Amino acid sequence: GSSAKKQLQQTLAHANAQSNPLAALPSAFLSVNITAGSEDAPSKTNGTIHYYKSPLPESILQQCLDLFERNMGEMYKKSEWGLDMEEKRGELLHEDARFLIIILEDAADNDATDADDNETATAADTDSSTDDIIKNTISPKQPQPEVIGFAHFRYELDEDSPSSTPLSPITYLYELQISLTSHGLGQTLMTLIELLSLQLHMNKVILTVFKCNTGAMKFYLTKLKGYDVDECSPSNFEGGEDVEYEILSKRIGHKRV
Repeated sequence: GSSAKKQLQQTLAHANAQSNPLAALPSAFLSVNITAGSEDAPSKTNGTIHYYKSPLPESILQQCLDLFERNMGEMYKKSEWGLDMEEKRGELLHEDARFLIIILEDAADNDATDADDNETATAADTDSSTDDIIKNTISPKQPQPEVIGFAHFRYELDEDSPSSTPLSPITYLYELQISLTSHGLGQTLMTLIELLSLQLHMNKVILTVFKCNTGAMKFYLTKLKGYDVDECSPSNFEGGEDVEYEILSKRIGHKRV
């Protein structure tokens, strides 16, 4: 009825209104350690996960698009969808787009802030002008935040569910792109997306994967727990085996009785 629909809209409005839902989490949840370099000379770097509402800052948006094109460009070119980077840019700029972005912390910044760890946030905020002057005298080019992974998702209504089931609020994962694989970064982002989905009363996480993207299929169906081919995936319908993608989903929280 209309009251159920109203409740759904309120749930989505509440989810979309969040400005930083990660703030309540312990900072350890939001930091990632990456070991790069060779075995003889490993270099450790730290990344931090940030939540963004659309629109992204231009430099971050561009890096996300570049990462998408590096990872997915060939697959899209071969698909019936084709590769349209302007369309992808529009997708990322959609007003409902929400992001978790892993930013690599600049090594120089780490040295400067390590000594005063407890006050990094406040120190960074208040002293930025003097910091900038100091940095500028050494190197005129400001270090750009480097994106090493991102997830683009939206809180939506599950319009594709069979007509027999009531509409429900879902998290639709549009994009999960990582530049450094085998560091567990994808898993970390998915865990956070599921956690936010649970807190914000979404019933499912839904995503689309190319069948030819065997690495991603394996990641969702084997490495992560609870993902399955969704009931509305084309492969569940006659003629659907020819479709290039599967829709996968995971139920979050309690099933409705």
